[in-house]
Amino acid sequence: MNASSASRRRRAPQWLFTHAGLRAVILAVLTAVLALMAGRPDLLVAAAPLAIIAVWTIAERPRGQVRLRFRTARDVVTEGQSNAVIVTAEGTEDAEILATSVAPTPYIERRPRHGARAVDLSTADPGEAVEVSTGIDPQRWGLHPVGPVRAAAAGSWGAYMWGPETFAERTRRVLPAPEVFDTSAPAPHPRGLVGQHRSTRPGDGSEFNTIRPFQWGDKLKRINWTHSARTGELHVTSSYADQDTHLALLVDAQLDLTPAGGEGPTTLDTSVRAAAAISEHFTRQGDRVSLQVVSGHMPQRLPAGTGRRHARRVLDVLSKATPSAEHRVDFDRIRLGLPPGTLVVMVSPLISPAILTRAASLARSGLTVVAIDVLGESFNPTSKGESLDELAWRIRQLERALEIRRVQQAGVAVVPWRGPGSMDMVLQLLARRGTGAMR
Repeated sequence: MNASSASRRRRAPQWLFTHAGLRAVILAVLTAVLALMAGRPDLLVAAAPLAIIAVWTIAERPRGQVRLRFRTARDVVTEGQSNAVIVTAEGTEDAEILATSVAPTPYIERRPRHGARAVDLSTADPGEAVEVSTGIDPQRWGLHPVGPVRAAAAGSWGAYMWGPETFAERTRRVLPAPEVFDTSAPAPHPRGLVGQHRSTRPGDGSEFNTIRPFQWGDKLKRINWTHSARTGELHVTSSYADQDTHLALLVDAQLDLTPAGGEGPTTLDTSVRAAAAISEHFTRQGDRVSLQVVSGHMPQRLPAGTGRRHARRVLDVLSKATPSAEHRVDFDRIRLGLPPGTLVVMVSPLISPAILTRAASLARSGLTVVAIDVLGESFNPTSKGESLDELAWRIRQLERALEIRRVQQAGVAVVPWRGPGSMDMVLQLLARRGTGAMR
């Protein structure tokens, strides 16, 4: 116990004589000895500045205790937002320079690019804490490490240095940035009691239905005084009831295909951002949204909910999506008791035949299923010049097209993801005719 505490005391940061200060002392001593031996007073004059600086720095050796702390400006950020590593230093009365350095990590862009910053402490107020900020801008959603971070303080003339002190890396969560998405089409089967979708039955709502004679139980604020004065009898303005729907999001995170050359978003990037946009749109208009991330590595499920907090929880679950092609997924557990009238939106590159088969079985069970194709026709993961890879990819594309046609015949609407308005037409058809319109 005593040995471990002694080792911790030895490892504690303290003011240490630097190589620059040691060189100044050695050069001053050697030059003075050489001047005396050679009878060269000019060498003594040349060594005098180094000797004065060395004696001055040793006499004014820093004795204060510098306390360093490391934190990030925000623990959770969204793609595209700025973040920063902040190193706070206290007890810097004897220091002149405070320097920090942030190690490079994937998907984190540092500002400045080299990740190092230095602050002149001569202008700082004595006794006040000094903060050094280094920008870290996340470029991709997920869990990303920040650091390690190193910080050090230097005394006058750089003769003494405190540290460097190393802070271990910390993991920070980056939420996916929802792509721009909006749809003017209604949900196909609104069943709830609240929301912004017009029901087929009259009730309390905001959309005009008709003007009818007053009945016992009608609210006074519904009386149409203009029509009542003209007819001589009380009439009220009736409206359609506002209802909500249950949107079940299924995100296929089994595979993550990267485009040739590694430039541009991967299929999982597009899936996560599209799911984030869809969930944010439907929760904003009062619908209930549930989420299930289909992955053999760490499947995630979020029950139905609505509101801003639920939308934030959806982004939090999406940020944990991890591809796992080597693990098998039990697709028979995807339905999980979804009630009738649920709108199932499956976001997937539609590469795995198993996910397409499950989409068809969900449609046959009576649910309304919309498959969002994030792969697209122009996506190509093969490198140029690899004729065998290109041929294999073309064959897989033909097989995929045949599989998509089969699930469409089963009642699944397959829509390519193109951002705003991607689901407008299919939702209008589903709301007007049900799944039969897709067949």
